[in-house]
Amino acid sequence: MKDKTTASTNSNSNHCPQGVPGVGAQRWARQNTRLTSQLRAETKAAKHRISFYEGKSSGHERRVEEDGGEGCRVCGRSVIRSLTGPGTVAAVWLRQDSTTRLQGQGTRDCGSSPPRISLFTSMKPLDISKDRTQLETKGFTVKATMKNTVVVGPPAAGAFRERPAKPTTFRKLYERGEFPMALEHNTTGNRIAWKVEIEKLDYHHYLPLFFDGLCETAHPYGFFACQGVHDLLEHGGAKILPIIPQLILPIKNALNTRNRQVICTTLKVLQHLVVSAEMVGEALVPYYRQILPVLNIFKNMNRNSGDGIDYSQQKRENIGDLIQETLEVLECYGGPDAFINIKYMVPTYESCFLK
Repeated sequence: MKDKTTASTNSNSNHCPQGVPGVGAQRWARQNTRLTSQLRAETKAAKHRISFYEGKSSGHERRVEEDGGEGCRVCGRSVIRSLTGPGTVAAVWLRQDSTTRLQGQGTRDCGSSPPRISLFTSMKPLDISKDRTQLETKGFTVKATMKNTVVVGPPAAGAFRERPAKPTTFRKLYERGEFPMALEHNTTGNRIAWKVEIEKLDYHHYLPLFFDGLCETAHPYGFFACQGVHDLLEHGGAKILPIIPQLILPIKNALNTRNRQVICTTLKVLQHLVVSAEMVGEALVPYYRQILPVLNIFKNMNRNSGDGIDYSQQKRENIGDLIQETLEVLECYGGPDAFINIKYMVPTYESCFLK
């Protein structure tokens, strides 16, 4: 009977670790068996079991391997194996960041609370480094004075961020078919085929609607609005000056979208508006406060292409150059009070007459 027990013990025991001189196979097996039985007795009332790896050392120095074992699915405890030297076996419960880990070997049941420390031989203290994550918080708050917190910078002002355009009246009336025009295709490009003479149109009704469509970027709304404005300004003459107050709000809304394409289109229309009839440039001077703030933001937005070729200059799509050109046109046609009003809204502008 005794021989069978000894045989079963020897068959289930571990072999002698390689590279550890002076330690016999039977001594190593008895030590592992003693540790396993003691660990089982300490946690007899446990509900589930974790199998630990048996330590095997290939050298004489202390070695710690993290994430080298299995974990408990219920309590979340994980197992790591470590050896403090040749022939040294230890079982220690450690708490780190609300996670309990067991180092050692044998079989142990996980309970609701960690068992007492079982230390069979002397061992060096383990180096445990806690992962402290820094919390991000806003400035001028109570959390900003706490340790382990990082104050994030202020949010971006969003001066150059595009604003979504609201649905325009121009699109609504175009879908209804209330404009006397159609799209004509030819070899030189698209153009508007007017069904009536432009001079006979009611400018008080149609011109503000076409200016309202400058916010549109989708086809064909953007094309009809831009081309329709240029056609009306070309044939308007004296009918344009009385309608200037009704055009300020659509121009302001188009510039406030911060859309580069819309801004370029609006600036070209604004230049055409100034030279379309007499006294129009002077009539726009009282409305510089509504028109020029956005131009002051985008005035220095120029492309630095180095020694390359910037084809946007030929297409007049460079916002910085287009704003400078528009301000010079407003000064030339705005009368004696134009420069001081432009300088008030755009401080970096220099008079074109001094060049």
